[in-house]
Amino acid sequence: MNLQQSVSRIIAALNEAGLDYMLVGSFSSMYYSFPRSTTDADFVIGTADFDIQSLSNSLGSEFKFDPQLSFETIGGSIKNEIQIVGSPFRIELFRLTDQPFDQVRFERRQKVTIAGDEVWIPTPEDVILQKLIWSRPQDKNDVLGVIAVNYQELDQRYLQEWAKKLGLVEEFANAWALAIESVK
Repeated sequence: MNLQQSVSRIIAALNEAGLDYMLVGSFSSMYYSFPRSTTDADFVIGTADFDIQSLSNSLGSEFKFDPQLSFETIGGSIKNEIQIVGSPFRIELFRLTDQPFDQVRFERRQKVTIAGDEVWIPTPEDVILQKLIWSRPQDKNDVLGVIAVNYQELDQRYLQEWAKKLGLVEEFANAWALAIESVK
C-alpha cells in the first residue's frame, strides 16, 4: 500500500467515525504548491473524546497503531503514530491543542478534493504560518512554494497579524520577499 492509499483509508475511517479533522503537513502544503516526496501524513483531530481503539479496529491489520501517546515538542501537541505495515510510511494523528492559533486555523479549515478524496485542510495562510512555526528546512521550502504559487490571493493582513502574535514577523517578511523574488 502506498502513502496516498493509506491516507485515503484514514480519511474514509475518520469520516465514517464522524470525527472533526484536517490533513496538515506536507499534504496540505503540496495542495497549495508543488509536489514533493514524503514518507508521512499528519492529521489534526478536533474531536476531543474519540475512540482510538475503534479507529484502529476499523482500519485493520495493515495499520499498526502505537498504543502509547507521544508528545510533539515543536507544537506542544500529543499524538498517536500509525505505521503502515510493510512500508516506510507512517501517519500521525495530532490532538487539537487549546492554543489560539491552533483553534483559529482549525475553525478556518476548508474542504477540498485530494486524489479523489474530500478532505479538510488548513487555508494556505495557515499552512504558511504553521510551517514557519515548525521552521525545519523542508518547512521553509514549503512556505516559499505556497507563497510563490498563491501570493496574489493570500490574505496578507491575516498573515501579518498572526506573524506578529506568533513572534514570526521577521521570518514571515524574509520568506515573503524570497518567494516573491523567485517568481519575478
